[in-house]
Amino acid sequence: MLTRKQSRELKKQIQTQQLYLKHSSINKSLQEHIVIEILELLDLANKFQVETYFQEMLLDPQTKRIEDYNNCYKKEFFDSLINDQIDLSNFLLNHQIREWVRGIMVDWMIEIFAATHSINDNSFFRAVNLMDAFLKNSYNYTDQDIHLIGVTCIFIASKIEDIQSFGIKTITKKFSHNKFSSYQIKEFEQCILETLNYDINFPTINDCLQYLSYQLFGQSKNKYVLMIQETSNYILKMCYHDYQLTQYNQMLLAASILGYTIQHYIEIHMSHLIEKIKIQLFQTQSNLLRIGQLELIDYLNCLQKVEELTKDFHIKYPFYRNLQKFN
Repeated sequence: MLTRKQSRELKKQIQTQQLYLKHSSINKSLQEHIVIEILELLDLANKFQVETYFQEMLLDPQTKRIEDYNNCYKKEFFDSLINDQIDLSNFLLNHQIREWVRGIMVDWMIEIFAATHSINDNSFFRAVNLMDAFLKNSYNYTDQDIHLIGVTCIFIASKIEDIQSFGIKTITKKFSHNKFSSYQIKEFEQCILETLNYDINFPTINDCLQYLSYQLFGQSKNKYVLMIQETSNYILKMCYHDYQLTQYNQMLLAASILGYTIQHYIEIHMSHLIEKIKIQLFQTQSNLLRIGQLELIDYLNCLQKVEELTKDFHIKYPFYRNLQKFN
């Protein structure tokens, strides 16, 4: 946490940076954006710590009750993300479904949700996780079954996440082009629900990502923060295509994606900043470990895998085109 003295020193450094920019060739608009960006991200290290002045003042009973409630809610929500997450390790082990065939289904789901102009990414993430969870708890399905499994999971996910869910006619005619009847979809829906013991509202990796993002940024609408959030969402969709990355712990993968996005953003867009401010910004990584209660060695390993996939995704998977096409 920054002390008042450190905050004053950082403000002086920012003022010095402003004076430097004022005499440089950078236009005034860009100067203002850089300063806003610095101030916005400098606050990241303090999001989860009580401000110094807040520690010094005496809380009135009402404020104390609100603070206690918020802390209790955060703990309960975090516990639910950890305790209710599902095990997706080796979910293709008991099937004759190839990894790239599953990836094709994930890529097709992106096209489906884009074609219906769905703005709710939660439905996509829910559909993929339902498909993987079902495969984890079932046996002996083949490549030929993946279409029925995928389209039925879209049907279920839409009921959970969307205000106006997909109707059965949309599923049979628009999505499966009459390959499956309404009876087949509903029958397989029942099969999936029973296989999962009707436990279909478990946390997804996207839930973990949104939780971490909120803990770091709050409800900030700063355009640089929104850019980081959109990029991390895009990278998460990349990871959903990759069978090996889906084997990681959900909170660990979400933290690695967000950490990589922030690190990459700083390296690309903020290379001109003085070193002390860069160090302050990179401290966000330690915040992610603390918030997610993660081990550094696990985080660094997963971070490396995320970086490798992000750099080589379109080379490694040239036939997965919908992510780039519809995002």
